[in-house]
Amino acid sequence: MAVKEQIDRIIASRKEKSEALKGRKSALQELKAQLRASSSALITETGSIKDQNLREQYGAVFRTVDTRRIEKSIDQLLRRMDDGIRRFERDYISIATVGKERQGKSQFLQSVGDLDNSIIPAYDATSCTGATSIIWNSPGMQRGTVRATITFRQPGELLDIVVPYIRELDAAYLEENPLQFDDIGYIRLPALAMMAEPGNANQATALRHLTNIVEHFDEIRDLFGSSPISLTDPELIKTYVAQNNGKKVDDPAVEFYYKYLAVARADIYCPFFTDTGKVRLVDTVGIGDTKYGIEDMMLDTVDKECDAAIVVTRPISGVQTSDQALYNSLREKFRQRDTGKWLFYLVNHFKGQNDNTVEAFSSEIQSSKWAVAACSVVDASDQAAVRDRFVMPMLQTLTANMDAIDGAYLKEIDDLEAAVWKEIRSFLQQLPPLETVNTHGLLGKEAAEKGKQCFNRMTADLSMAVTHWSQEREKPNTALWNSVQSILNNLDRIIPTPEKIDAIAQNNGALTGEGVWEMVLHYVRNEITDRFIAIDNLLEKETRDFKNSLVRTLYHELRRLSAGAESADEADEECDMVEWLKTMMDEILGGNDQYAQIRKGFHFLYQFEFNTRAQLIQEVRRQMYIINPICPEYAKPSITFQKNNCGNAVHFYLTSRMSVIEDELRYHLAKLYRTPNQAFYAAAEEFYDRLTFASDLSGDYLISMSDVWGSFFQEYSSKLWKDDTERFDVVNRLVERYNEMIAQLEGFLQTATA
Repeated sequence: MAVKEQIDRIIASRKEKSEALKGRKSALQELKAQLRASSSALITETGSIKDQNLREQYGAVFRTVDTRRIEKSIDQLLRRMDDGIRRFERDYISIATVGKERQGKSQFLQSVGDLDNSIIPAYDATSCTGATSIIWNSPGMQRGTVRATITFRQPGELLDIVVPYIRELDAAYLEENPLQFDDIGYIRLPALAMMAEPGNANQATALRHLTNIVEHFDEIRDLFGSSPISLTDPELIKTYVAQNNGKKVDDPAVEFYYKYLAVARADIYCPFFTDTGKVRLVDTVGIGDTKYGIEDMMLDTVDKECDAAIVVTRPISGVQTSDQALYNSLREKFRQRDTGKWLFYLVNHFKGQNDNTVEAFSSEIQSSKWAVAACSVVDASDQAAVRDRFVMPMLQTLTANMDAIDGAYLKEIDDLEAAVWKEIRSFLQQLPPLETVNTHGLLGKEAAEKGKQCFNRMTADLSMAVTHWSQEREKPNTALWNSVQSILNNLDRIIPTPEKIDAIAQNNGALTGEGVWEMVLHYVRNEITDRFIAIDNLLEKETRDFKNSLVRTLYHELRRLSAGAESADEADEECDMVEWLKTMMDEILGGNDQYAQIRKGFHFLYQFEFNTRAQLIQEVRRQMYIINPICPEYAKPSITFQKNNCGNAVHFYLTSRMSVIEDELRYHLAKLYRTPNQAFYAAAEEFYDRLTFASDLSGDYLISMSDVWGSFFQEYSSKLWKDDTERFDVVNRLVERYNEMIAQLEGFLQTATA
């Protein structure tokens, strides 16, 4: 098969590879977009969780879902895929020519493209090529004609060239003189020249090229960023791609050109000396001192724009260090792609000058086992020799190797993609499992059964409570008895001392002895009633504890049912359980007649209060008549109290009366001690009856209270379901998105490794 036909077959085959890459790229783009959306939503929407505890709990997890690192890896892979797609969509085979300056690259290109110095300058004495040229085989054009499309650099690209030159000369210059594009013409060359060290070749080169740019900035400034132009005049083309017209510096006819400084690339279309088919040659700028970074740019061009590379060299001795360095840079850059498939060496035989070195150079390369596809000795200026001994054999070798070359390129993409999958796999392993919260509570038969079980435990507890208080009802209430006895045992201490009474008499001149007596009586009466009234506080706590003891089983069971609520613990023992149940049941039971007895029972218990204030005050006040002057039974002392010496007398008479009051209270209050326990027994029995035995007989069927409680638990669970569905709505939505993201990543992994 002719080379042209083989190239057409390769191009067609590559289109299929491009489509396959596009499919993989599209899937990755979708994955990245969904990852970004999921990660962002998990973080931002966490703030909409109303429950603070849930917001903190799930926020701590979702903040760990940082997909930025994976996204960056995917972006790197996508860029590589884009390079591959562009490579495989090309309608031509692209071959780079690389090498040092003045080795004959331009001569080689002239021979292949049937061009002359006007288009591809190839002068002996100087570095003449200034811009990267791409030579396209255009067999449809008339032989001897040429067309060039000149593409210009952007302003920022010139800054990228200038800045390294300045830093080479003076690293501090840019700190004091920030550089914009328009400032390039005003760079202080003398100041930078002063910083150059004598004998420093790098600095001398930098200063020379920087001087060219600065001194000729005005004439090239407007070219940067301008639209591409198309030229057909060879003499005009030369002014954009060459540095000079090839004349010696002292020749009056010498011309220097600087437009190349603004040219990014020159696409040159012409019919090749021999029709090679769809081939283009990329003339990279010679590796030397044209500008810093040229080697990196050359390697990048070979990587992204070319399928093969030709190293053109004109040796004057054996393999030099610079030759080895160039080869090593290619091998390092493309260590995953076998250069033995696509790297060709053209050893330029410049007759009369290097006759004895070309074969030695070629032999040394072969004996050193360099990984090259071919190494040929050819006179680059001899068109026929270039065609027959280099270009056509090179294309035949290249087309035969192209499937392997493309396979190695695709393997690089595959390896990069495998690294992304590995990173995703590691990412997944670090993510904790999350499940949506089951907000359904107990439903149907399960809830009814739960209610019946609770009813059985509750009735057993209530039965034990009734039995307990039945046994306690004829006994004095310990707390009440202890409190009353404490007061009675200390009644005498309420009476002021004789010294205190005398002091009161002396400090109140308007008082008579009788007045002092009555004042002390008033004080003692109030102190006694204050102490008995205070007993109610103790009984209020005991009453609350009693009520809680009756509902503790139900309270704990319902609290445990509450989704998201902590189970009852010691802290719950201090709360008002009846209050919590009453509020909850009012909301759930409503006006449903089925729960009338339950509702009545809880209303009774909620409203049940016990205090001894009325009975205590009634009895205490009744027994204090003997020290109350307004009572008809009041026993006035038989003596007249003298103001100047009344302390002992008042204390004596009041103490004797207090003894009577104490004896009477001990006797008459004895029956009151049993009242709290009797009230607790009655309340326990009433609550037990309401919740256990009382049934509604108004209908045709008798419904057991066990079934009623089962139905109640069903309704309570349904309410919890509704409340917690609202409470966990955002949480569950985010958990689902979290799990969808994980499932998607796992799905990609399975597809990738299938």
